[in-house]
Amino acid sequence: MNKRSNLLLTAALIVMIISTVSVRAGDMMKKATMDGLRVELHVLPAEPFFTADEVAVGHVKEGMLIMGGARPIAIDAASHPNHHLVVHVFDAKTGKAITNATVRMSFQSLDNKGKPNGAVVDVPVVVMQAIGQGPQSTHYGNNVVMPNGIYSVAVTVNGKKTEFRMAVSISATEKMHKH
Repeated sequence: MNKRSNLLLTAALIVMIISTVSVRAGDMMKKATMDGLRVELHVLPAEPFFTADEVAVGHVKEGMLIMGGARPIAIDAASHPNHHLVVHVFDAKTGKAITNATVRMSFQSLDNKGKPNGAVVDVPVVVMQAIGQGPQSTHYGNNVVMPNGIYSVAVTVNGKKTEFRMAVSISATEKMHKH
């Protein structure tokens, strides 16, 4: 190979590595369809929560607007949550967000063979919207502590249960964001 080919190959490798890091730093998402609903499970970095009054007074532009449900787990809570574990629920035909679903969530770590490896953790479900994005952004969940590993996430929507399995990792970007 000539010098130019080596340079192009090296550049392509760097782009691939950067792309991999970007994907890990972003949203991990899984989908399921049940009873006419599309359920999307998202695992993101922990998010701040705000009441409508805090948004209005503080002119907050980013974070989660609390619409109801359980008490949110703050980013600076003693448990040190590292992920925002949420589901979006949509009408499978229209794509319209379901803003009044009854949602329950829990997760459990799994070993390398997919067998349960720890206690089931119930997620206190907050009903929320992304600030400034309105009802179409309605979703359900909370900030949680999920160390790197493989998980089974059980989600019940309006009495119908589904399970998602996914590997969760803290990316280099998330680690830098915490410091």
